[in-house]
Amino acid sequence: MRIERIEVLHLNMPMKFTFRTAQGTISQRETLVIKVTDELGNLGYGEVVAFNEPFYSSETLSSAQKVLLEELLPQLLNKEIDHPFEIHLGFRGNSPMAMAGIENALLDGFAKGQNKSMMKLLFNEETRKEIYGGMVLGDLELPILLEKIQENLQEGYRRFKIKIKPEDGFAKLKSIREHFPDLMLLADANRSFRKEDLPQLRRIDELGLACLEEPLESGDLSAYQDLQEQMSTPICLDESIQTMADLTEAISLGACQVVNLKVGRVGGMAYMEHMIKACRKHKVKYWIGSMLESGISKILHVHCASLMDNYIPGDLSSTRRYFSKDVIQPEIAVRKGLIQVPQGPGLGVTIDQEALDYYTMERFILDRKIFRNH
Repeated sequence: MRIERIEVLHLNMPMKFTFRTAQGTISQRETLVIKVTDELGNLGYGEVVAFNEPFYSSETLSSAQKVLLEELLPQLLNKEIDHPFEIHLGFRGNSPMAMAGIENALLDGFAKGQNKSMMKLLFNEETRKEIYGGMVLGDLELPILLEKIQENLQEGYRRFKIKIKPEDGFAKLKSIREHFPDLMLLADANRSFRKEDLPQLRRIDELGLACLEEPLESGDLSAYQDLQEQMSTPICLDESIQTMADLTEAISLGACQVVNLKVGRVGGMAYMEHMIKACRKHKVKYWIGSMLESGISKILHVHCASLMDNYIPGDLSSTRRYFSKDVIQPEIAVRKGLIQVPQGPGLGVTIDQEALDYYTMERFILDRKIFRNH
């Protein structure tokens, strides 16, 4: 596989509402889309899902763009590769989301060239053709939360994740549980609880949650080990697990019972594959998250969520909940609670070029012919 041309598109996608977590708010989503063209004309698309500010990880959109344009992509234009995973061998750095964006684009093009779906190429095991969607609700006032849960239950959603903070998190969850005693419910604290808040966390055991995601401000794995020993509610790690070394340490410590896996956070599908196999080996449950992303990245998460042993439905809901229009067709849509998993080659979707152009603020082009002439 030889890459002849790479385009990096800087998108700005206004959101239909402001999403609130314990760490801040998001009202528009800027993201980078990478488009690669190989020597046979196969096109592949990937997405760099870093945020503008370093509230989720140290990698930001601007730092990822700099690494891409100045280091990673120029190297790729002058390299023959047999498989997209080879790019992980030649680069050592702290830009997993940039690497994931490149790798995902290469995988999409490579799979199309082989006429294989993404999951057939990588896992070659039984997968679901449709999956249940999962609803994520931000840090909203309780009456609004109750109303939205009822609305989304009527649309067929069966799993709900609530963003919480120390001030009122337990009270909200308790009220939700009282109103919906059989609801598949989990909470995400986005690392907002401190040592003095631990009594509140332990009370969550009363509520029968599927898991409690990233509660501790420190993010320290030994602290999670102590917390998990004190709680029956499964602790779920998200941003604490960015590398295989992180996952290995968490497993050895018994720091969690569950892991939320996201393609961009861990550095690409190569590492998703390794981590899923490690979870299976050590009997740690896993499920699939999402990053307030466009359909180019989100559809990869839909594919991963189609593996038969996912613990719970992922953070995967209809695109139109967040954006007026997506950049893929068909758009990701939840109908009667279910999302159809694409079965075609590569990502299994087509790019909506009109929508992509509409959202694009800035475009960078790297062409092998031009580089060869200089």
